[in-house]
Amino acid sequence: MKRLFFKIGLIGLLLRLVLMPISAHPDIWSLDIGRFFFVKEGVFDIYRFLSPDYPDRISLANYGYNFYTYPPLTYFTLGLAGKLLSPFYQADLTQSILANYPRIFHLPGIKKHLFLLKLPYLFFDLGILWCLTQLFDSGKQKKRVFWLWVFNPLSFYSAYLVGQFELIPLFFVVLSLVLAKKGKSEWATVALGVGGAYKMFPLFFLPVLAACMGKEFWQKIKLMILGAVPFFLSIAPFLRSTAFRQVVLFSKQSQKILHSSLPLSGAESIYLFVFVWGLIFLAAWQKADRNEPWFYYLAVMLAFFSLTHYHPQWFVWLTPFLFIQLVKSDFKQIFLAGFMLASWLIITLFFESSLNYGLFVPLKPSLWEAPSLAVSWGCFYDIFQLKSILRSLFAAASLVLVLASFNWQDEKN
Repeated sequence: MKRLFFKIGLIGLLLRLVLMPISAHPDIWSLDIGRFFFVKEGVFDIYRFLSPDYPDRISLANYGYNFYTYPPLTYFTLGLAGKLLSPFYQADLTQSILANYPRIFHLPGIKKHLFLLKLPYLFFDLGILWCLTQLFDSGKQKKRVFWLWVFNPLSFYSAYLVGQFELIPLFFVVLSLVLAKKGKSEWATVALGVGGAYKMFPLFFLPVLAACMGKEFWQKIKLMILGAVPFFLSIAPFLRSTAFRQVVLFSKQSQKILHSSLPLSGAESIYLFVFVWGLIFLAAWQKADRNEPWFYYLAVMLAFFSLTHYHPQWFVWLTPFLFIQLVKSDFKQIFLAGFMLASWLIITLFFESSLNYGLFVPLKPSLWEAPSLAVSWGCFYDIFQLKSILRSLFAAASLVLVLASFNWQDEKN
């Protein structure tokens, strides 16, 4: 049996290694250039390059001001990884990418460059796999979640096709569940704070986890504050930067959760995600002794993807909690999970081409100029209406899944 699992893991690893050098999304160059400035020029505050005081920067000319959109710990971590891997990077290739974008995929060594950029994700990918197996006591359930994560199409897509670092904050979110299971509530909240220092979505879980783990009011508050400390420490040196506040802290991406709303007047609304998140948080506070934290994580993510215009690579955030639900319920909701994945796939196909078949531009550079399916199919049907229908059905499936999981949890307790 151990040999079988070794072979399965090896196949999963080989699939990841094959995808790493042959695909890319334009956003990966923000991470690469951030790594370059950190390693080669020793830049600590990368956001100062977004200031009008640096109009001669090539990165601004080719990429614009909305470029370094990630929290500082992202650039520090990937910069450190780049420092360790620097002997393997081709000298001056990043400078050539800066100067020649977007005509860069004919450059010698570009595939090796992409491979090295994505290589650090493997370690967090394996970390998530380990964490998921630690959440189960049954050997059968460990095997099932192992299979699900090794061949998770969303981890393939987000990390090894798109090239985004979603697996890094996601690792700390799943780690928080392992620590919570061991009764280490303080460290569990700290893990969420660290995850939030990479991308802010782990902070959605922080009050929920504190509500679940705290035995009394002030303990819950203490856990929330403790978990927020790593996040605020990581951004504190940059809070005085106008560029950081505008492009990272209050970016357009972070405002997406407020788009779906019910107007109360010409100036005020009920934000639907905030409303549903509030329901989940209060339910966790009231039923802390009856449900495990993973259930609330699942509910928060389903609410997020039902009520937010998300980027396709973000969808990997949902998968660990969906896999936990499937394994714990003996795959009773496999149809709902499959329907959600199919909805995501169709919606992703009708995003801009750089997020679907255009990802393979390193193999065929002419794909850079290929029109999206939304353009070519738009003459037959209103693609935005189709995506709206799919999002509505996804939201319906999410509600059914949450209710089914809630009833199952109640029966178990």
